[in-house]
Amino acid sequence: MPVALIAWIAALAFAAVVLTFCTYEVRWKAHRLRTDLERLRQLAEQLRRVQSSLAAAQRRLARPGAPD
Repeated sequence: MPVALIAWIAALAFAAVVLTFCTYEVRWKAHRLRTDLERLRQLAEQLRRVQSSLAAAQRRLARPGAPD
C-alpha cells in the first residue's frame, strides 16, 4: 500500500510541475506574440505612409509638363 501511495504522490507532483511549466510557456508566448503583433502594426502603418508618399510622387510625375 505505501508504494502505491508514493507512486500517486509522485505522479501528482510531476503533473503539477508539468502544468506549471506549460502555463508559464503559454503566458510567455502569448506576451511575445502580443509584442510581435504591435511591432507588425507599427510596421504596417509605416508602410502605409511610404505607399502614400510614393503614390503622391507618382501622381506628381504623371502630370503633364512634369520634369523628367
